[in-house]
Amino acid sequence: MVRDESGGTGPEPREARGAEEGSGARRDAGPGSGGGRIGRLLRRPATAVTAALVALASAGTGTWAAGVGPFAPDRYCWGAWEQNSGPQLLGGREVLTPGSERTAKESAAPSPDRPRGTCTLTVTPGEDARGTDKDVTVAYGPVPEGREKRLEWLGEWLDASLVPLPDGVAGLVGQGKGMAVLPEECDVDGRPTAVTITAGWDRIGDERDVADLLLAVAGEGMRRTGCASGEPMRVTSPVPEADTTPSPSSVGPTATCRIPGLAFEPAKGTHYDETVGAVTGDLHLCTLFDTSNIRRPVFAGQFAMVAQPRLRALFHGLAGSRTPGGGWRGKGWLDGSRNVLETSCGDTSTVFLLQLDTYLHDVARPGTEQAFARAVNSVAGRIGCPAPAPRR
Repeated sequence: MVRDESGGTGPEPREARGAEEGSGARRDAGPGSGGGRIGRLLRRPATAVTAALVALASAGTGTWAAGVGPFAPDRYCWGAWEQNSGPQLLGGREVLTPGSERTAKESAAPSPDRPRGTCTLTVTPGEDARGTDKDVTVAYGPVPEGREKRLEWLGEWLDASLVPLPDGVAGLVGQGKGMAVLPEECDVDGRPTAVTITAGWDRIGDERDVADLLLAVAGEGMRRTGCASGEPMRVTSPVPEADTTPSPSSVGPTATCRIPGLAFEPAKGTHYDETVGAVTGDLHLCTLFDTSNIRRPVFAGQFAMVAQPRLRALFHGLAGSRTPGGGWRGKGWLDGSRNVLETSCGDTSTVFLLQLDTYLHDVARPGTEQAFARAVNSVAGRIGCPAPAPRR
C-alpha cells in the first residue's frame, strides 16, 4: 500500500522516489533500462544477490505474499493501481522496450479533512519506440458547487459518447475517459463525490479497463476518506462498447437527439452533428457538436434526461425551489441557452437539461423555451410520465 508522506495538505503534485523508498511517483522500468528493483538487485555482487534470494525464499509467504520487498509489484495513485493487475495501461507490454517506464505524480491522498485528490500516470516510450508520453489523469472529489462550473462539468461528463456502467454502478465510460459517482455516504456539503479519468491521447484501454481503473480509485478514495460502507463498487457484467460516431447533419428541424419536437434550423454551410447515447427508462443522453473542423469537433450543447438516483444527484441544487413558469410542473429555471427542470414521475423524480451554444440557441425553433418544453414532454411520454411542460 502506498504511504502518503505529504501530510494530507500539500496541494502541489509530487514526483515520488522509487517504490523501495515508500511513496510518491512509482516507476516501473522496462527491460534493459538498468532501472527498477530487479535491475538494482542484479547489479549487486553475486554473494549479495544470493543472500537476498535466500532471505526472500526463507520468508515464504511472509515477504512476497505481503506485497513488499524487491519483487513486490509497483503501485500508483495512492496505491489504487497495481502493475499487471488487469488493465492494459498497467500491463508489462506498455514498458517492454529499453528505457520505457511508468511514473505517477500524485497530490496529497484524499482524506476525511480533504476529500479530493488528483493523480497522473505517465507511460514513457523506450529509447527506440516511436510516439510520445501517454498521460492518464484521475481525479477524486465532489462535483463543482457553482451553477456555471457544474453545468460545464455536466457537459463534459454526461457525454453521450460514453456508455452506462452495468450492475447498478452509477457512471459512464468510454475508451478515452470515464466517470463514476460514489454512494451518498461520500457526499460533501450535499454534493456527490465523483471519480473521473481522462487520457492525454485517444485511448486508455477498452471500456472494461476504464471501468476497472475508475472503480479501483473509487474504492481507495472511499477507504481513505472514511465513507466506505457495505460492498465495494464493482462491475462483473460485460461493459458495452461505446459508439462514438456522430450522426452527420442530424441537428435539424425534426427529431434532433431522436426527440420529436426538439427542432433547429441551422443555415446552409454550417455543420452541427449529434451523438445519441443511452436511451432507456432512466437515462437519455445526447451531445451536440460544431463540426466545422471535422478533426476537432467542439461541444455545442446537450440534452439529458436523468432519473437514475446517483446520476440524478449530480444536479442537486441546480433546479432551485421554484416553478419555471406558468403551466410547468416541477421546479427549475429557463435561462435562454440553459434550461433545467426537476419534476416527479410516479414515485421518483426526473431531471431534464438542455444547454446550447449561442448559435444553436438562436436557431432553435420555435424558440429555445418552446423546444425544451416539447422535448421534455416527448421524453416524459416515452417513459410513461405525465407532461411536465405546457403544450405549445
